[in-house]
Amino acid sequence: MRIYNRAITAAEVKEIFQVPASPRIKAWGPSPADGAKDVTAPLFTWKSVDTIKLHDIYLGTSPDLTAADLVAPRQPLKLYYHAPGLQPGATYYWRVDEIDADMVTVHTGDVWSFMAQPFTAYDPQPADGTNTAPSVIDLRWLKGIGALKHHVYFGDDREAVTQGAAGVDQGIFADPNYSPGDLESAKTYYWRVDEVGAGEVVKTGQVWSFTTVVPVDDFESYTDEEGSRIYETWIDGWTNGTGSTVGYTQAPFAEQTIVHAGLQSMPLDYNNVNAPFISEAEQTFTTAQDWTAGGVDTLLLYVRGRGANSVAPVYVVLKDASNRTGVVVHPDATIAKSLTWTEWKIPLSEFTGVNPARVKTLYIGVGDKANPAKGGTGLIYVDDIGLTTPAPAQ
Repeated sequence: MRIYNRAITAAEVKEIFQVPASPRIKAWGPSPADGAKDVTAPLFTWKSVDTIKLHDIYLGTSPDLTAADLVAPRQPLKLYYHAPGLQPGATYYWRVDEIDADMVTVHTGDVWSFMAQPFTAYDPQPADGTNTAPSVIDLRWLKGIGALKHHVYFGDDREAVTQGAAGVDQGIFADPNYSPGDLESAKTYYWRVDEVGAGEVVKTGQVWSFTTVVPVDDFESYTDEEGSRIYETWIDGWTNGTGSTVGYTQAPFAEQTIVHAGLQSMPLDYNNVNAPFISEAEQTFTTAQDWTAGGVDTLLLYVRGRGANSVAPVYVVLKDASNRTGVVVHPDATIAKSLTWTEWKIPLSEFTGVNPARVKTLYIGVGDKANPAKGGTGLIYVDDIGLTTPAPAQ
């Protein structure tokens, strides 16, 4: 057992949870950490139990490590320095096989990976090619080796960004982030970051792209004031007769800690113990919504559950202005228990019979809508509902 007299770091938390359950056999606690993206030094360390006497170290650029990737056989130290160095920008995979005191028994290790820091800007946020970017966004990236400044090009013309045209030149920045301001919905943007190092040496970056969503509800506009509370827009069981409760009973009514993005999400409490054995929140639009404008074809939302929740299906219903409805159930029956945000993309074509150009009401529900039966209770969170277009061609 370890006792700390200070707040532990994220890396220490990860290491604690990486320690294998007893009895320990395989190597653990790799450095570079599994999934690291900014490795420069070719120095490898790990942890193992005292009964392990020797270590076989494998290193390669494929996760399928073979005998050809054995770079350090039967090493006595829990340390390896890769003298040939690392190729900037390459992804490496490595594994440590532990050899017991009998010098015969080998415990094959897990395969870990890392990325050697490149010279160019990399790991853009939003990710290259995404079609789920919000209209207000802060562009970020990881800086390349030796980068002192960052020259940003941004616009809606791929060729102009590729050529570094004056019209898309946003200037040079000291920090690896850039805020382009409010962007148009359902539009594709392109950007590039050139890294500037000592002596004004420039490393030209690749062109990245993303497409913005059409927002339906990001839950940011609700307040605790009468008339703008979340449950006054999203009608729940107090009105529709289902087992749902939207928002909390006391202010703040919206969730302000567990959010996907922004400052708020919608808490949706479900209680399917009694009839009608389903729980729904519904938003009816004042006028029918055209969910085909701008070429959008997919409904997007983010859902998160809690470990204590009862297992129950989560579904979405659309009703159009002619009162035709379509239901789509999330394929993961355990989504209500998920402790991380799940991105859910639903092609509008899956809402069979509904006219997406005349959407009148959006429902989010928990329970078996097709065959209602007595169920359990819980609370899920919903955030960042929007509409997306097909991802841009790369």
